[in-house]
Amino acid sequence: MAVDGNNITSEPGVEEASLHRINVSYATRHSDHVPVPALNLKGKWLEAAGFPTGAEADIRVMAGCLVITARPAAREPEEPELMKALRKVCKLSARKQKQVQEFISVVTGSAARK
Repeated sequence: MAVDGNNITSEPGVEEASLHRINVSYATRHSDHVPVPALNLKGKWLEAAGFPTGAEADIRVMAGCLVITARPAAREPEEPELMKALRKVCKLSARKQKQVQEFISVVTGSAARK
């Protein structure tokens, strides 16, 4: 990588538009107010790179190198077909809901037990 002033001119395998320059600053620990190194990353480029607001990330630390990787969003388990159907029934009129309840009673045999 060649550095000319504030411009990074080349790095193998990295597009120039994907390079962002920041400075290490400091923050203080709340417990004892000791200054510690800090990095503050911000910009629309984070979302474009797969880091939307609220996303979780992993940071791998190596000498002179940090690798920040976005964690995939947790997928919610798919809802069973029965639950999907019941949600649709909830949107029906009261008369139609009663018909569905009567049908379920007939199918399950609970109408015969009454």
